[in-house]
This record gives sequence, structure tokens and C-alpha cells, in this order.
Amino acid sequence: MDKIKITKEQARRFIVLYQGVNGEYMYKEKHGIMDFITRVGCIQFDTLNVVGRNPDLVLQSRIKNYKNNMLQELLYKDRMLLDQWDNLFYSRLALF
Repeated sequence: MDKIKITKEQARRFIVLYQGVNGEYMYKEKHGIMDFITRVGCIQFDTLNVVGRNPDLVLQSRIKNYKNNMLQELLYKDRMLLDQWDNLFYSRLALF
């Protein structure tokens, strides 16, 4: 297999677009949360709330019209997402 060479700028653009933080919302509302989690696989789920809970901060920067109750519904009402331990220190949200 041949190696593909890319510039640092191309790598940066790919990561920004892949993570959905390019300035425009790629995802919208509750179904957008599922699309984003499907794309990235999981996000860290930390219930500490200093300026906001980690999953809410991650999702509100990527999901247009995001509300905290959307994540709660996906986890505990719709049961589309699962809060599970990733290792000894972190919990994560993953697809059910």
C-alpha cells in the first residue's frame, strides 16, 4: 500500500470537519446527537458541572438547537445511548 502524503493544513481541516467544529452546524437537534455519536463512536460522559457538563459542552458546540434534556431523553427515555465505563477513570456515552 502506498503512503498518502498530506500537508498539516489538510490534516487540520480534516480533523475540524470530522469533529464538526468548522463554524457551521453539521448536525441538528436530537437526531443530530445520534448522527454525531455514530460518527465519532463515543464521547466522555462526566457529570461534574462547573461551567456545564462535558457531554453538554461537546454537543452544544456541534448540534444546532441543542438542549440538555435531549441527551437525557436519548439516555434514559429513548434508550438509544448507553452510559458505560471506558476504564477506571472515565465514563463514556456510546450507542446502545
